[in-house]
Amino acid sequence: MYKQRQVSGPLYVEWIGEPSLPHEAVQISQLRYVTVDPAACQTPLNGTLMQVQGGRPDWQLSITDSYLRVFLPQQRRTLVFPAGSVIRQGADWWWESNIEGHNRKHRLSLRIQPSPCQSDDAWYGLTAVMTLDGREYEGCAKRGNLARLDLFTEYRLPEEIATRDIRLKLKPDGSALLSEDYLNQQPALVSRGAWQQLTGGRLLISLDDPDPKLNQEALMFVLTEQGLSLPGFHPRYGHRGLQLEPSGSSMPWATGRLLVP
Repeated sequence: MYKQRQVSGPLYVEWIGEPSLPHEAVQISQLRYVTVDPAACQTPLNGTLMQVQGGRPDWQLSITDSYLRVFLPQQRRTLVFPAGSVIRQGADWWWESNIEGHNRKHRLSLRIQPSPCQSDDAWYGLTAVMTLDGREYEGCAKRGNLARLDLFTEYRLPEEIATRDIRLKLKPDGSALLSEDYLNQQPALVSRGAWQQLTGGRLLISLDDPDPKLNQEALMFVLTEQGLSLPGFHPRYGHRGLQLEPSGSSMPWATGRLLVP
């Protein structure tokens, strides 16, 4: 059972949803995190797949692609475990990891479930149970990498441009594909590479296998409300650069082993 309380101030909410129709109410399909702490909006947790915390006693845990970092404030101790492989059991995530410290070994087991959890003045959509060296800890979890949710899996030129078809495909695993079709009955020019989100709303496309006719190695886009913008002069696209609109689905939240909507 969760406590019900009236809140008179602002709330910070993380949710997944989409407008049912333009200029109409948003249909929320998944509620992920709610808090009265206004500073929460300043922590997008870039590079962190999940952030976990619990009380009695206090503990915190960060999950990345490479490691699980456990912080025990009362013991003034931090333990870093290799992430290894995550196991999916139904809708749950399981981690098992071991390290060898000073004169002893440490064993970690972590289970995260998609069930509601409440901690202090925050509501979470995920529940966590950690077993560390035989002791069980309970807590709540939230997803990180929030800036990733601003992306779509495909962008293209606006449909009113009829002289060429340029498409940029972003895959959840970090790979990218750029195709340019000049609608002249010739094969499209295709370049392959990788994408990376940078600070300041920038998206770097590194073309490791560029089409020889395109002769370009990297593109630095800026995320806008309309999609992606390649500002300034470009030798292929002119003085207005390149403007691409979203045409694919929303980017899934995480990568690789944690790929979920």
